Amino acid sequence: MKKILLSLFLIGIISFVGIPQRMHDKPNKHRNKLAQLEKAKLIEALELDEETSIRFFARRNQSKKDIDDLEKKSDEIIVQLENTMKEKDSPKDENQKRLIADLLKTRLQIESEKQKFINSLSDILSTEQIARLLVFEKRFREEIRNVLFDRRSPNKK
Repeated sequence: MKKILLSLFLIGIISFVGIPQRMHDKPNKHRNKLAQLEKAKLIEALELDEETSIRFFARRNQSKKDIDDLEKKSDEIIVQLENTMKEKDSPKDENQKRLIADLLKTRLQIESEKQKFINSLSDILSTEQIARLLVFEKRFREEIRNVLFDRRSPNKK
């Protein structure tokens, strides 16, 4: 009986100490859960075996990392554009043209990276699986967007 009470007490202390950490990690927790859900549904939709799944997700993770890096670069350019709009200097026109060109170039690189990833899958997935992947990604994003907007809608009953 004492061991059970001691165990419960220790679990309670450990849980209490971990609360601030969990509060800080809440956005990442939701993002991780969403990523896990997407991964599970993707494995099911593409009917992947374990070996194929490992190869597919390794390649997908690398592509996502490359795309995320480009997205960060794009975000930085947007911030720079916003800053130029706040400036009072007259030569900002040339700077804005350069930033716009850089932004468009970065957005093209993002699309190119997505295309490169899809084209690289032919040695892992069948054509039908690649088609299912494209449909899945579109539908999954729509579902998530709908869930988020439905939840935020103040008029929802």
